[in-house]
Amino acid sequence: MDYYVSLFGNDSNTGLSENQPWRSIERVNAAQLLPGDSVRFQANQTFLGNLSLAKVNQSSDLASCAVTISSYGSDRATIDAGTGTGFIAENTGGVYLTNLNFVGAGAAKNTGSGVLFSNTLPGNVTFANIRVHRVDVSGFKHAGICLTAQPTDGSWSGFRDIKITNTTSHDNGGAGISCIGAWNPEQVGYAHADFYIGNCSTYRNTGIPGKDSHSGNGIVLAQVDGAIIERCRAYENGSLNDYEGGGPVGIWVWDANRVVIQFNESHHNRTASSKDGGGFDLDGGVTNSLVQYNYSHDNDGAGYLLAQFEGARPFHGNLLRYNLSVNDGRRNRYGGIHLWSTGANGGITDTTIYANTICTTRSTDGSPAAVDYPSKGIRDIRFYNNCFQTDGAAALVRGEMNQGAMFEGNTFSTNYKFPRLSASTIK
Repeated sequence: MDYYVSLFGNDSNTGLSENQPWRSIERVNAAQLLPGDSVRFQANQTFLGNLSLAKVNQSSDLASCAVTISSYGSDRATIDAGTGTGFIAENTGGVYLTNLNFVGAGAAKNTGSGVLFSNTLPGNVTFANIRVHRVDVSGFKHAGICLTAQPTDGSWSGFRDIKITNTTSHDNGGAGISCIGAWNPEQVGYAHADFYIGNCSTYRNTGIPGKDSHSGNGIVLAQVDGAIIERCRAYENGSLNDYEGGGPVGIWVWDANRVVIQFNESHHNRTASSKDGGGFDLDGGVTNSLVQYNYSHDNDGAGYLLAQFEGARPFHGNLLRYNLSVNDGRRNRYGGIHLWSTGANGGITDTTIYANTICTTRSTDGSPAAVDYPSKGIRDIRFYNNCFQTDGAAALVRGEMNQGAMFEGNTFSTNYKFPRLSASTIK
């Protein structure tokens, strides 16, 4: 069935045509939607309320038949969630959200997320076939778009076959786009699989002051086996993160396997703490992943961070190539390429960094370097055919070159002068 919703409608109507539309979100929430149904809100109208979808499809075998929620007419409809969550789908797969705006009351007033998919079921239950396309989300406290798995038994229940495309998430608190699952570093497996995020923009997701963890990320995925993040932009995120235990990053993953991050731009990301605020990051427990053809510039933190924290799964088999960093590490003490490890689970191992170009100049608020890495927790790291350039005031390589890393075929320059690039100069 195709259902229509318009401010000129009436909830006593059938809802089955543009001439007999429903009027309210409450009427949509009360409907018994089935796989294959669609709900279409009239474009250029604003609907007040919190859209909810529950138990439409609890079988991943049926996930190819989706419920679609979209707009009709030219342009998009807007869901104004006020202080609540804009859209929530609990324990459900087979959902398409397209051509909609979701707005909250502002990150300081709102208490929810913009678009939330939640899996709380025990027993390794996975929901599939979720699409978010041409959606704009802003003004929410937590994430603009969030997929979260919180099974009661701590199992690998989660989501798979997820595509988020041509979507913008901005002016939220916690993150633009985020994914989280159960934290089981000693068990084999992941909550989520097969994510694709393409042609999305995440910006001015500023962080949540006083939160006891990192916030203000652009795109962050965790507990995922198989993901691609490409042709996205993340900028001006993280400025209100004041958590000293860790900070935000424009685009990053942790506790993940087989991730490709490519053809993205991440710039002018910030932090209000002494941690992070960087462009890209492969963090604790990432394996067999690739970061290539990205552009990072003018970030407070590292351009490209590789990090391994205490308690994480092993970190190995990763590749960083054909990336550009210009004037990262503007605050605190970071490198264009920065390795950090506590030595946990063998530290950072079996990682190759080649054919990257790192350009770094002095900073009035930080101590940048082209490359910064510790002498502990580093093993079998290969730097080759990279180009490292500084103005002579910023360090080239900070760390002991013979401690767990091999440098070969790289070029180093301390007298190179280059213009400071900004987003306005990038076509």
